[in-house]
Amino acid sequence: MSVSIVSRAEWGAQPWNGTPDYVNLSQRTEFFIHYDGADHVNRTGNSVPQAIERGHLGQGWAGIGYHFVVDQEGVAYEGRGWTLQGAHCPNHNISGIGVQIAIGGDQQPSAKALATARALYDEACKKAGRTLAMKGHKDGFATACPGGPLYAWVKAGMPADGYEPGPKPEKPAAWDGTSFPGASAFVLGKSHPAVTLLGQRLVAHGFGSHYKEGPGPAFGEADRSATAAFQKAQGWAGSDADGYPGAETWKRLLASPKSTPAPAPSSIVALNPAVKPGAKHAQVKELQQLLIKAGYGPIPGAYSTYYGPETQKAVARFHNKNPQHRAAGTSYDPAIGRRGFVELQKEAGRK
Repeated sequence: MSVSIVSRAEWGAQPWNGTPDYVNLSQRTEFFIHYDGADHVNRTGNSVPQAIERGHLGQGWAGIGYHFVVDQEGVAYEGRGWTLQGAHCPNHNISGIGVQIAIGGDQQPSAKALATARALYDEACKKAGRTLAMKGHKDGFATACPGGPLYAWVKAGMPADGYEPGPKPEKPAAWDGTSFPGASAFVLGKSHPAVTLLGQRLVAHGFGSHYKEGPGPAFGEADRSATAAFQKAQGWAGSDADGYPGAETWKRLLASPKSTPAPAPSSIVALNPAVKPGAKHAQVKELQQLLIKAGYGPIPGAYSTYYGPETQKAVARFHNKNPQHRAAGTSYDPAIGRRGFVELQKEAGRK
């Protein structure tokens, strides 16, 4: 069997956080099979290695720790590749090639996934010039990995007779400008035209306070933070609110923002003269809420009763947009002022 491999560039890998050491193929003596952990894996395509990479980078690793990852469609994705030191099994990262089959818990591996993993094993033996020992992760480290179904398969000799490994997927067609472009469009540091539309829709839905500048084509932390806030506003949590857009997030962002009833005319509140830089006052918290709602955030440390430097910076952003409300004869008014407070309430939706 032969196997095609989706390269790191094709699945949208981030640059190495320090390139792993080179390992000569003659040093390889083992082939380890892994799984994803206790939970079932429902991802497909490029989002499979991308999710693993995010987790491994979050642990301070150079990048994805496996040499290859195989999804349930039988598609193989390059991680460390054939010649870089792995980060998959302590004391076996030089001698062992590590391959994760993207399943978890009691999830059953597909015939395509097993066939592709076996094809990778055969190719590894060929490149190393020897028969590599077939092992599950638990053979090198005290762990439940690779789970019951995969470990039984390894101990049976990794059979895959009568099956063909999954094909290398075709490159996607050019993005049409509106439909969900796929998870590969949203990789930190990578540019895609869909990222600009993502930011525009987040702003339209009221999550623009995360941007210091307007949305751009490169997916950054501001995009991720704003997306996570939007996802949490949908009532989602955990991996469903990780800041990386999926098809459902995209669908909801492209829908028209939900309108909110106009507040009652009596909602305009007068400003207490004690609300000024350096002061502590209950109304400062309200001021911070209005500034953020009107798009002049973020205000680190909000919400509090202290009118500190971060609140002053937000007020300065308000004055830059509304210079008519600055104190007379000054280019920067550190206090919001009574007239400015009225304008700010209107911008935040009070009538």
